[in-house]
Amino acid sequence: MIRRRRFLTVTAASTVPLVAGCTGANNGGSGRDGATVEETSDVSMTGNQFQPRNIHVDAGTTVTWSNDDDFDHTVTSASDNWDKDTNVSGEGQTTHTFENNGVYDVYCTIRGGSDLSGMGMKVGVGDATIESSLGGDSGGSGEDPY
Repeated sequence: MIRRRRFLTVTAASTVPLVAGCTGANNGGSGRDGATVEETSDVSMTGNQFQPRNIHVDAGTTVTWSNDDDFDHTVTSASDNWDKDTNVSGEGQTTHTFENNGVYDVYCTIRGGSDLSGMGMKVGVGDATIESSLGGDSGGSGEDPY
């Protein structure tokens, strides 16, 4: 009886991490590295950051970036699978419809780099998984460094 109880305890304990590891990385959960990936098509540009920094949408969804600051930002493609370079003045907006599955990298040319340092973000589309999510803070202080 003791062996059976130990077997059940060990089996139950080792099953929980397996099930927890299978929960969705794209649907409001975490990327494979633990950073949050939000199910949303609305992104704000505020305090020299994209909020949120990692999003997931279905293919065919239009993402809207809203500049909540009173100075300019850009929404610029940092990956080869799409093309966008739009200046967004203070309180302005821009959109893009993501038709194809994939992970799309985005940055602000004024306050970030194409390596997603500074003001950068990722958009996961369809069945694509953001493998390396960006942390919640882009390192910006909320002040205009330029």
